[in-house]
Amino acid sequence: MTPHPPEDPFKLNRALDQLIEGSLTAEEAQEVQAWMKEDPTILSLYLDKMRMDSLLKDHAWPAKPKVAKWRVAPRQSLAWAAAAAVLISALALLLRYDKSSGPGLVDRTPLPSIQFSAASVFDTTLARLPDDGRLQFGDGVIMNDGSVSIRLPSGVEAVLKSPSRFAITGPNRLKLDEGAGWFRVPLAAKGFTVDLPEMEVVDLGTIFTVSVNEGDHQVQVEQGLVEVRQRQDGIPVQRLKVGEKLVRQANQQTIQVVSGASLLNPEAMTEKPEIVFQESLASVPDQSFADRQPLKGTWTILKGDPQVSKGRFAAKSSFTHLMGRFTRAIEPTEKAVIMVSFRSVSPMTLFHSKGFAGISLFNGDGEMFFFGDKSRNSYSWEFLVYGKNYWRPGSPRRAYDLAIQGSEETFTLRYRQRNGAFEIYRGWGVQGLPLLRGVTDPGLRFDGVRVANGMGGDFSFEDLQVSVVKDTAE
Repeated sequence: MTPHPPEDPFKLNRALDQLIEGSLTAEEAQEVQAWMKEDPTILSLYLDKMRMDSLLKDHAWPAKPKVAKWRVAPRQSLAWAAAAAVLISALALLLRYDKSSGPGLVDRTPLPSIQFSAASVFDTTLARLPDDGRLQFGDGVIMNDGSVSIRLPSGVEAVLKSPSRFAITGPNRLKLDEGAGWFRVPLAAKGFTVDLPEMEVVDLGTIFTVSVNEGDHQVQVEQGLVEVRQRQDGIPVQRLKVGEKLVRQANQQTIQVVSGASLLNPEAMTEKPEIVFQESLASVPDQSFADRQPLKGTWTILKGDPQVSKGRFAAKSSFTHLMGRFTRAIEPTEKAVIMVSFRSVSPMTLFHSKGFAGISLFNGDGEMFFFGDKSRNSYSWEFLVYGKNYWRPGSPRRAYDLAIQGSEETFTLRYRQRNGAFEIYRGWGVQGLPLLRGVTDPGLRFDGVRVANGMGGDFSFEDLQVSVVKDTAE
């Protein structure tokens, strides 16, 4: 790097991106910081980038799985090594061949991470929902309200605004039939392509936006370069640089030099749900919940002696009921979208054994939803819907089984007061496609979330949050 800022805008933007990513050496970072002290416009550009980076992180992309720390005695090391060698050999065979799709190599390309806004309304073109909630390459999505943030395996970050019809067709490719999109492309993902009905936009390392609606196509470059390749024969490839916008309407197109507002501002679409209950136990010392104040709301012990142990709710096959009351009730007239997210972790004993174990949404003393085990010897999850009539002994209920087993999971329940629609998502927030969806009574009131274990039931959690946002859909 040089002691003075580079004149090339691409090199300047790249240096600022590397500073944010933490990939510069200490000496290079000091040089970039000196540029910002010299030139207020560079400092302003850096702060804009930091705000955008913070915005994308706020969408809560799934964290990398925690690495398990194994501790073995010295005498056991050889035995573990031998067992590991056998296991690795077996896994290699399983990963190499997939019997269901015939002989050949299995495609292990990572899938995209997708986070819809809390109040979004969307559907998929698939005949049925996938059991794992993952959106596969080529799966079409129709978004009628809200926005979606996407991170592709290549590192490309995108924000799409409704109304929109799109599909992620590859690790570095997206198809947009309708809607507006903002894209930030790292240098390593050069060649990222957005397919529009009348053209394709090929990135050359940049930030750009597109908009398409009934034959009206617009492409605007904020940083770097893009190539626009028309599908109609006879039109040459065109390159757009910073500050240029291509507009095509009814087979006529112009290239304009623009300044100021972008076609799409991701910050303008940011939702800030109100958190009415929140608890996080990972760094909390061992204590009784009788002495514990959650981050938002209050705890009330209903049955037993619930404890915090090793940074989690202690499940000991004992009868424990713990009620978390919200900072305020969510009234039926609010027309709100309510989300309950929790991170379940392994308890001290088996997870789903006998009895019941899980979380419930309440209005006063009335239970309306239960999410936990099947109340019998099973290792899978079940979602029970009671609605406005609440749970009563012997009362009818609707049960939904999830094709997911094991105790270490993160789930989100989303309920819409306007029409009673609900969904279950795998992950924190509205990530990917719902595992299940249904409809119950509209206009339900909520003021509490209960964590409960029956005799023999074991449910342990680390994080629990209830949030509410205004429903913007009609």
